[in-house]
Amino acid sequence: MKAKFFIASLMLMFVAGIANAQGYKDGIEYYKVGQYDNAKELLERNLNSASTDKAVSYYYLGQIALKNGNVAEAKSLFDQGVAANPNEALNYVGLGALDLKNGGKAKEDFDKARKLAKKNCGVEMEIARAYYAANPTAYSKDINKCINNARKWNADDPNSYIFEADMYADKQDWGNSAGIYEMAFTKDPNNIEAYVKYCNTYFNVNPSMAIERLEELNNKRPGSALVQRQLAEKYYEDNQGSKATDQYGKYIQNPNHFAQDEVRYVQLLFFNEKYQDSYNLATSLVNKLDPSDSKVFFMRRMQLYNLAAMEKWQDAAAAGNTLFSMTVPKGAAYTSRDYVDYATALQNVGRSDEAINFYNKAIELNPKNTDLVRNLGDSYADSKDYVKAAEYYQRLVDGGNNNSNDLYQLSKYYYNAANDDNVDGAAKANYIAKALQYANEVDKKVPGNVQIINHKARIAKFQEGDTNTGAALSAYRELVGVLDAKEDKSGYDNYYRYAYNYMATYYWNQGDKATAKNYYQLWLEHDPDNTALRQFVEGLK
Repeated sequence: MKAKFFIASLMLMFVAGIANAQGYKDGIEYYKVGQYDNAKELLERNLNSASTDKAVSYYYLGQIALKNGNVAEAKSLFDQGVAANPNEALNYVGLGALDLKNGGKAKEDFDKARKLAKKNCGVEMEIARAYYAANPTAYSKDINKCINNARKWNADDPNSYIFEADMYADKQDWGNSAGIYEMAFTKDPNNIEAYVKYCNTYFNVNPSMAIERLEELNNKRPGSALVQRQLAEKYYEDNQGSKATDQYGKYIQNPNHFAQDEVRYVQLLFFNEKYQDSYNLATSLVNKLDPSDSKVFFMRRMQLYNLAAMEKWQDAAAAGNTLFSMTVPKGAAYTSRDYVDYATALQNVGRSDEAINFYNKAIELNPKNTDLVRNLGDSYADSKDYVKAAEYYQRLVDGGNNNSNDLYQLSKYYYNAANDDNVDGAAKANYIAKALQYANEVDKKVPGNVQIINHKARIAKFQEGDTNTGAALSAYRELVGVLDAKEDKSGYDNYYRYAYNYMATYYWNQGDKATAKNYYQLWLEHDPDNTALRQFVEGLK
């Protein structure tokens, strides 16, 4: 039921997004806040929509071309705008801007624009911007005249104030620019350009206040892709990961979102531990993108990360295999985490020999990462190469950045290395001595630990060989004392059995059969199903 409700909610959100979408107007908003590539994409995407004002769209596309230095393209676009609607004033402003850029006079074009849009503050400020772009010093009188005209016609129109704030921003006078942007949206509480520019200017000073303003605007203009995206971005920049994720989730339901935003949303879902959602979206993008698209590589990476985080090791190993068989896009590279997650997956599906290679590559990229050193050591241990396992844990311990468990593991790996039949006598002695050294060290750090005391007893037993000379006697006595002191002794029968077996055998070999019998009986209490032991104990006198 919950799943159905979630899917239904998503569908409703999607429908609401379509209903509130602004089409080409989103492109104009992106243009006005200086995001020209995004503006161009949306203007072109929506150009042939029935609701699009083509003449207006051509004007802004022409301005983008002009800002990119493509004069011929700009001229063609302004001309197309005039052809689409000869009564739209903006394209004459664009043609006038071209005249200024070419050193000519733009008066005729500007006068035509003014005639078509009588006392229109927005058009007047576009003329001011044309003068400003051409030469703010040479045309300062014309610029001031435009500002005065706009304020004379409508003192509450925000356009002249936004332009004035932009000029302050160009001089990096952030205080004055933020103040005048605020004045602009105070005069027009629905003005997206003023709000967004204010927030971008003020964010580094007071991020909370800037975000509050965007939240206000988002409530007033819920269909604006720009506002939805800016709010998500500002949450992200302010380290509000959960809010950023939720806001991105709402934003990408808007048809005017960008493909790269879905990639960001996959990452946000992952970092907010919504692994299945992140994996599902990454998989969706892999399936719908062209295989040559570089974003496919990054989504394959996110598939691996999410599967590893969910501990779906078989699937993660398969995802890692796919990722590492891909051609790496230009400018990208495999990361330490790529290697680690794949290696961990391989290790967990019993392919430790392969995992070692990838852990080594991860350490090459990040040699100070102690977790990597541990993982590599454990991988060697899984492959029964205890000498190598001890070597990496020794590196960890020698580096000083270790814990008690590292000492314990190092001692165990030295012990296992000493038990290897292929190791010669001198090496065995060295390994077992080190095993005891680190067992004693960790015993001092964590006194009374059952596993550590038992491990010390095993080392002592190894040192005495096949005979039972009592070398492990004190350790096993200590172990029994620790076990006896526990209120809950369930789960410790194996420890008791090994201890009493050793002590019974020792005293039997020493000829102290009474003491030996006592330990045999104690052993039987913890090994009641051992028929041979029961018969042996019952036969003792």
